[in-house]
Amino acid sequence: MWAKVRRKNSVLREILYRVLERDEWYMTQKSLAQACGVSLDTAHKVVKTLVGFKAVEKKPLGFRVINFFKILQYWACVRDLYRDVVYTTYAPETVSKIESGMPEGVIFTGFSGYAKKFSKSLDYTEVHVYGDPALVQERFKKKHVTRPNIIVIRPDSHLRSVSSGAVVPTGQLYADLWQIGTPKAERLLVEFEEKLKEEPLEKFRAIIEKWRVRG
Repeated sequence: MWAKVRRKNSVLREILYRVLERDEWYMTQKSLAQACGVSLDTAHKVVKTLVGFKAVEKKPLGFRVINFFKILQYWACVRDLYRDVVYTTYAPETVSKIESGMPEGVIFTGFSGYAKKFSKSLDYTEVHVYGDPALVQERFKKKHVTRPNIIVIRPDSHLRSVSSGAVVPTGQLYADLWQIGTPKAERLLVEFEEKLKEEPLEKFRAIIEKWRVRG
């Protein structure tokens, strides 16, 4: 059952990656299935759900995203980040030292991911990464505490293919912050949403204008 959820997650991630990172608003279910390594049926089911609440519009050969923010909110709600957590521990170092001490190949998300993606100075105490728990444990030994400050999440091949600069893609970052759910994360989401509503919508208006002129 959880394997099906992960396949669904990869399709939602790919759709948001194409819109927010590549400025692609039209795509096909076949291309999604190929990119995510899932069945065409899985891609069709995800798109059917998005059509149901008017986030995408079906076309003869594919579909067009008409409200990426609805997709973001939907994924943020249905994703279960903590079910994918594979290792937690506590380190007394500052977050900058923890981040620099992470093994090669980890992908930052949460507060660390936001700070790195937007080159922003933030005050935070937890480091969330996707990576190999064994490699992280070599650097940061297991400590049983009530409030760990190192959280390692299970990665997948698709996430690695769409991440850059050791940071998750934008859609994944939003969903993960939403799932972290602390007051600090919620305040950051307000700022994040303003960023998301600015640039992509300007691009979208330009695309719509091109379609209008051609039509």
